[in-house]
Amino acid sequence: MTTDNNQHKDWRAHGAMLLAMVLFGLMATFSKDVLTYGGITGPQLVAFRICGAAMLFWLGSLIVPQQRVERRDLLRIVGASIFGFVMAQGGYIVGLSLTSPINATIELTTMPIFTLILSSILLHERITPRRALGIIMGFTGAVLLITRTASAATGKPTDFRGDLLILVAQVGYAFYLTHYASLFRKYDAFTFNKWTFTFASLIILPFTLPHIAQINWAGMSLRTVSEIVYIVAAATFFTFLLVVYAQRRLLPTTVSVYNYVQPFVTVVASMVMGLAMPQWMHAVAAALIFTGVWLVVNHPHTATTPRMNTRPHAKARRR
Repeated sequence: MTTDNNQHKDWRAHGAMLLAMVLFGLMATFSKDVLTYGGITGPQLVAFRICGAAMLFWLGSLIVPQQRVERRDLLRIVGASIFGFVMAQGGYIVGLSLTSPINATIELTTMPIFTLILSSILLHERITPRRALGIIMGFTGAVLLITRTASAATGKPTDFRGDLLILVAQVGYAFYLTHYASLFRKYDAFTFNKWTFTFASLIILPFTLPHIAQINWAGMSLRTVSEIVYIVAAATFFTFLLVVYAQRRLLPTTVSVYNYVQPFVTVVASMVMGLAMPQWMHAVAAALIFTGVWLVVNHPHTATTPRMNTRPHAKARRR
């Protein structure tokens, strides 16, 4: 396990989180396009994403060393599925279908704050002044960036239930990062994701199957299909491999602060697509975001290590 004293040196883990957040940031644009113009509803996209990723993880697990899941961990893995995928990923997509991308992106910035609080309570992670300053700077930069780009919004009315769902999703994901941190370090990325996505699929299917039956498969455009493939393969399967890799080496607060990169990616994508014009305030916001991330990532060596389960990994079995 990487400790709090040397986790900032594992640049591969930081690189994995940065790439994952870039892919997640692009997913927000594609998801809203699918939900708005692709004829796909929130529950349908949730089913595509979670069940599709589960199948990919099962296929991928056939070519990597097998790791047995201990029976006593199964209930915790089910809990991780509920909070990390059903509540967090499902709540975000359904909420996005009801609210605007601007509102959704603003609400995403609350997750590192929830994670910082829960890490302090559940993991006894020290909230140092430098780490707290980094969280605040990142939050300020993200909100500034989003509000300055609000002119790109469609202006359509939003449903407050969507905003509430996304906020609940952030609390769920923060709890997932902190309460189940020991599982990330105990199991490899394929084993952990395979089972969490499988349990999440079993939970959501009874609710989403009636919606899936209503899909007009013949009328689905190539653009919509391509965006769904990106959401499932790149923004879910590949990114969760990267995220679990990073979670095994970094503290929950460090993982969560990378969430502030998503608004930056979303705004840059909007500029490239001609949906927003660059302004000097964007540079200020970007500087605040990346300075905040840097402060959290490069925290002082005197910070304490959270109390986590540090038992050795289960032995992998080769097929």
